Amino acid sequence: MMLKKIFLLIFVLFFSKSYALEIKLDKKFDNLDKPWSLSFINSDNIILTEKKGKLYFINLKSKKISEIKHNLSLISSGQGGLLDVLYHKGEVYVSYSEKRGNLTSSTSVAKGKFNTSKIYFENIFRANPSIASGYHFGSRLVIKNKQIYISAGERGKGMIAQDATKHPGSIIRINLDGSIPPDN
Repeated sequence: MMLKKIFLLIFVLFFSKSYALEIKLDKKFDNLDKPWSLSFINSDNIILTEKKGKLYFINLKSKKISEIKHNLSLISSGQGGLLDVLYHKGEVYVSYSEKRGNLTSSTSVAKGKFNTSKIYFENIFRANPSIASGYHFGSRLVIKNKQIYISAGERGKGMIAQDATKHPGSIIRINLDGSIPPDN
């Protein structure tokens, strides 16, 4: 039995080292303030969000960074801010912590036509209810089959995720225009 254990240990140590890959990280930019998400436009260009609300167009070859102006009303406190970004067929989708008034906010998703200098966004989803909390906005975006999937955090309210009449703590599926799929 002891011989089997020794053989297994030697086998694991030998093969784990011989097939291990070395990962090398290269720093590309120094002047970003809390970058949060990025999406490739093509192999040379990305669009990037900073938590505090800035949106950038970055050329990876020339390393040129240009700010993209936008019209989003967001709150950047706690874990909130300008969150995920997703480029898809000439449109830009963003999730963000939307100011809703009376010190409340919630996760919202907006889309706009891609432009390297200014994007006018329109909301396609607003998580309800809005909550006075700076926690757990969640927010990842995935597009599949002409629909967008949105993760909405439970906003630090835990059990609200068990209430099917409320969005926090849910995965939301809507059409790319914001309409509700008939099979939801």
